[in-house]
Amino acid sequence: MTSTNTPKAFPLNLPEGDADLLLDELQSRLCEGRRLAAEVGQILAEIESRGVRELYGFNSIAVFYEHVARVPRAEAQKVTGRALALNSRRARDGTSTQPVAPLTGVTAATGVLAEAGIDRIVTVLKKLPDHVTASARSEAEKDLVDLASVARPRDITVAGTDLLALLDPDGSTTEDPAPKRERSEFWLRQKRTGRWDMRGNLDPETGARLNALMVPRAYPAPNGEADDRTPAERRGDAFTEIVDLAESEPDVPLPRQAPERGTGQSQPPEPVKRPEHNPKPTPVRPKSYPSPHRGHSGVREGAATERSQNVARIRPTRWWTRLSKPRAENAVPPQKPLTA
Repeated sequence: MTSTNTPKAFPLNLPEGDADLLLDELQSRLCEGRRLAAEVGQILAEIESRGVRELYGFNSIAVFYEHVARVPRAEAQKVTGRALALNSRRARDGTSTQPVAPLTGVTAATGVLAEAGIDRIVTVLKKLPDHVTASARSEAEKDLVDLASVARPRDITVAGTDLLALLDPDGSTTEDPAPKRERSEFWLRQKRTGRWDMRGNLDPETGARLNALMVPRAYPAPNGEADDRTPAERRGDAFTEIVDLAESEPDVPLPRQAPERGTGQSQPPEPVKRPEHNPKPTPVRPKSYPSPHRGHSGVREGAATERSQNVARIRPTRWWTRLSKPRAENAVPPQKPLTA
């Protein structure tokens, strides 16, 4: 004889059009799944008490759950953090560590609380200050648990915000550090093609000053002349003109050089005499005139190229220069590229 005891599988044999029965089946399975999730948390808390390294050789309970449950690291940390916040555990010396939300853990074992609601309750209870009494903390947790059993997580967040404002009206001073000063940042690197790539993040004042210098120099050609440059190319020519003006300024400091090794006391550097034939500062031209330092081909012209080559000689070499050292059998050494 063949057995007829087969487990029920979806779709169940439910009457057609019975919406209440479908809703009851859904709620019962949700409750059962949440109850089993709470039991998983209790098991994880017990493993943490006995020592996950001694039992299974993992460094933390989150890494252990990540491998056992085959879930991402972020989800494993969320599940284990919830388990340790709801269940008490023993320390190595035998002392007991009380959970953050004990009443929430007891209620979660019945399957009536969703995981998102539990996380909201734990977040609110962790923000309560130390001067709140134990009775006030328990009463606040009970109110949140009763709300979480019938409301959505967003409602718990709103209620938790009102609760924090009632129990801690002044707020926590340790969680409001002094505002961090945001400095300007600038990145400049040379690519394999010889071109330079730059990126920056400037403060409002420096950005406004740079924009005020670039805008009048990035206008198209005046008097209706043909200008086939794109807006980005016009800004590039304007930036080149600003670099030329800064480089021709007599007060620009020289590049810094590393001090020589092996000397006893450092001697003060001798003042560097500038040649008498310094180029005169380029006068500021009226706005909407293109830079004369670039031709139609986009290549800089004039003495700025020679000054850039002189500055490039004191810059450190790149990795391809070290790999291209001339050998004894080579008659002509390879040419060094322009380095940053």
